[in-house]
This record gives sequence, C-alpha cells and structure tokens, in this order.
Amino acid sequence: AKKLYEVIKELPEKEVFLKLKENQWVEISSGKSLFKIMGLSADSFPSLPVFEEEEFVSADVEILKEMIEKTIFAVSSDESRYNLAGVFFTQKNEGEEKDLKMVATDGYRLSLIERSIRMEVKGLEKGILLPKKGLVELIKLLDEGGEAGWIKLKNNNFIVKKGNVILLMRLLDAEFPDYRQVIPLNTKKHIRMKRNQIIESLRRVSLLSSEKTRGVKFHFSQDLLVLSAYNPELGEAKEEVPVDYKGEEVTVGFNSRFVLEVLNIMNGEEVVLELEDGISPAIIRPSNDERHTCVVMPMRL
Repeated sequence: AKKLYEVIKELPEKEVFLKLKENQWVEISSGKSLFKIMGLSADSFPSLPVFEEEEFVSADVEILKEMIEKTIFAVSSDESRYNLAGVFFTQKNEGEEKDLKMVATDGYRLSLIERSIRMEVKGLEKGILLPKKGLVELIKLLDEGGEAGWIKLKNNNFIVKKGNVILLMRLLDAEFPDYRQVIPLNTKKHIRMKRNQIIESLRRVSLLSSEKTRGVKFHFSQDLLVLSAYNPELGEAKEEVPVDYKGEEVTVGFNSRFVLEVLNIMNGEEVVLELEDGISPAIIRPSNDERHTCVVMPMRL
C-alpha cells in the first residue's frame, strides 16, 4: 500500500486507472505512465472486528490530542525497555467529571498531564499502555477537523472512531512503572522563568555543549540564571538570563535537549522550575497549569 501511494503521488495526470491482473498483479496507468505492482491475496488480510455503535463513548478530541502531544515526546526509544515504549493512560471514576491522566517516561525525563472530562471508558480505570506508533497516527486523525471522536476498549485494543475512519491499536502487554516515585514532593527552590527567553538562551549555549551528552550547566543565584557549556574540541559558552528567584545559590546540570523538549510542549509565557538540590530530579511546570508536570533528571558536569 505504501508503494502504491508513492507511485500515485508522483503521477502527473489527475486521472488514474487501476486494473487487477492475473496472480494478484495490479496495473496502474495514468497518461503515458504505466506501473505494475505485485499484490497479495485478500484472503491473507486479517479480519477486522465488528463494533456496535452503542459500544463507543464520546470523547473530547481537543483534550485527547493535547494530552497525547504533551506526553508522547517522553516515550522511550529503547526497544529493550518495552514497559516504557508507550504512553500510560488511566481514568479516575469519581463524580460526573472523570479525571483522565496520561504519563510517559524514558527514565531521563517524564511528562504527566491530567484533565477533567465528562467521559467514562470501561476498563480505563486500571490503566492501559498505548504504543507510540499508534498514537502518532491518532494525532493525525484527530488533527482532521469536523467530526466528533468516539473511543472504546475491547479485547486488548484501543479503538478510536472519527467520521468514517476507525483506528485500532493493540495495547502493549507490559506493566508501566510506578512513576510517582520519581516526582519530587517537597522541593524547596522554586524559580520562575520566561519560557521563550529560556528556550532561546538554552539553544544558543547548547551549540557549544558536548554532542554526546548535550550537557548545559544551570547556576541559579538571586534573580539570575547563568547558563554555561564547555566542549574541549569547540570552546565554551555562557549567557545570563534574568529569573525570579530568592533562594540560596544552586548549580545543576541538564541535558539541554531534554529541557528544550519539555519547554517547547508547554503553553504560557512563564514556567516554574522546582529543585531540591543540584543532584535530585527537577520539576518543570507551566505557571498557568498545575496539572501538567514534567520531571527532568540531572546530570553531572
């Protein structure tokens, strides 16, 4: 199907003719172009489940899309860590509005988002692990405006219906770790920063960081952040950024790529960075959204 799409996309004429030939060959013609592609018997295609309309639950497309986009970046790309290869999705069934929660982590950063919605999906309260590849396709589907979205769980599958399209993804058969253990509870140092200002400064300083670790040092003092990076093969960089902070001086190192990814998926003009010390995990939150929490692990520099 992918090769068929690639061929048709490159054809110069608007009109395309498809003809089924012997032994599952397909002939594609358009203008003076002619292609023949080997096909397979339709009998070998897996049968699709049949769904009743009443089995689906109406879903808020915008909320679902937002939650996926703010967590999918933190999914692990390490194939050996199967239990981190997806986004954990759960629902708390209390009251009319249900609390939906999505969380993803690769062991170096974590993103957790919670939203309230009038929707109850049976089986979701136990938590499910959604594969990254399926979620990438789901974002594309949800991006298409118009129709409402409908979701359900059935036979270890997560199914989304939107318009005439039904997307089915098989759940990952793995136990997501207890992510709550890595979220600091009693941080003492809270730094308020302008999000875009930090993004721009961090991008500049990270140009001279190690290409392997992308390490950048963050030094906080009274109302001031000094970002610095050193690469013995390239040189060094330093930049001062005004922040809102009144506590003791503290220095911590981060992978600049991880911090930038976190900042880029957040909304609002300001973010709050919470630290216990220079060696413990850091929390980053949008100042206008306490229900979106990101954690970034520090690194020694």
